[in-house]
Amino acid sequence: MGLVSTVLIVLAPTGCSKEPGPRSEAYEQAQKRFSTLYAQQLDGAFADPQMDEIEALLEQVPPDSTDAPSARELQQRIKTGRAKVEKARKEQEDAIASAREVDSVGPSAPTPSEPDPEPTPAPTEPRDAGPGTGGPEVGTQASELTAGYLGCFQRMKQITVTGRGLRDAWEMADRARCNQSYPGFVAKVVIIEDGKVFAVLPKSSVQTTFVTKDGGSTTGGPDSGP
Repeated sequence: MGLVSTVLIVLAPTGCSKEPGPRSEAYEQAQKRFSTLYAQQLDGAFADPQMDEIEALLEQVPPDSTDAPSARELQQRIKTGRAKVEKARKEQEDAIASAREVDSVGPSAPTPSEPDPEPTPAPTEPRDAGPGTGGPEVGTQASELTAGYLGCFQRMKQITVTGRGLRDAWEMADRARCNQSYPGFVAKVVIIEDGKVFAVLPKSSVQTTFVTKDGGSTTGGPDSGP
């Protein structure tokens, strides 16, 4: 009797790979509009009404789209940027309110004399800050006022800010070129805190404080002499 061999053939199920999700036209439009707007306004773009339209486009990106992760990242960037701009706006409003409070109350009691401010570094060759600039903004490094902006900004007497004490202050030089290049800084005071621009205020809303020869201190308007 012959032997019969049985061959068992096992067929393994073949796996099917999941096709990647489709690209999102809404994301492509949102990303393109965001890049253009940010290049024009930098952080100021986050306060532009057009940013609402960009967010609306990002909401239309399907969850299964290959662009969904990028859309979520851009949404978070917009949220963070808006919070940063809002914080800077609130700090500037508080500084203006404090300066006006000092002006309405009148000269404060003499304060102990403070060490003389460090001498201003020797000016370097003025560099053009570039076309389209509107001048120093909140957060600009104080060193930029010396080295940049066509050399149009100069140190003035210190400013008393309520709740913050004495702060260094700068003003724009009264020159035709400066008035034409930075018209928004005519009769304005740039207040410095922690080495950066803290606020830009009208001269009429602030008081200057300086040390007298006898070691005391006094106050006066922005244009008061020593």
